[in-house]
Amino acid sequence: MAESDGVIGDAPLVDGMDLSVRLRFDFVVTDAERLLATARRLYQELYPGATAADAEESVSCAADALFVVLEHAGVFGPAVDDRLAGYLPDGLKAGGVRAEAVPNEPWPLSTSPRGDCLRSDNVFAVPPYADLE
Repeated sequence: MAESDGVIGDAPLVDGMDLSVRLRFDFVVTDAERLLATARRLYQELYPGATAADAEESVSCAADALFVVLEHAGVFGPAVDDRLAGYLPDGLKAGGVRAEAVPNEPWPLSTSPRGDCLRSDNVFAVPPYADLE
């Protein structure tokens, strides 16, 4: 067995292995009213037949607005699932997506001297929730 070079994710590709990708996007809200109105409009574009009342009910908070914008942009949602399903014949089956919106992140990427929010060498380690309070 070859010795590890310390790079996470450089394991040989084998049938049956599970692969996970963790992504992080940070945003700053510069106009909350406009963003909420835009997200509600985009919701109606994404879900034809949805009324303005449906959009107002479904897009009522920061996380709702963010995920609607990301779905409309093609980052999350059924369109992405459909595109990824196209790789099944090539040996890759999508296993699901999870995302969490974190308001008022105490270590935003934009202000970090290292370009990440973390306090260790593992750039994908999540700080304990107790540290976020």
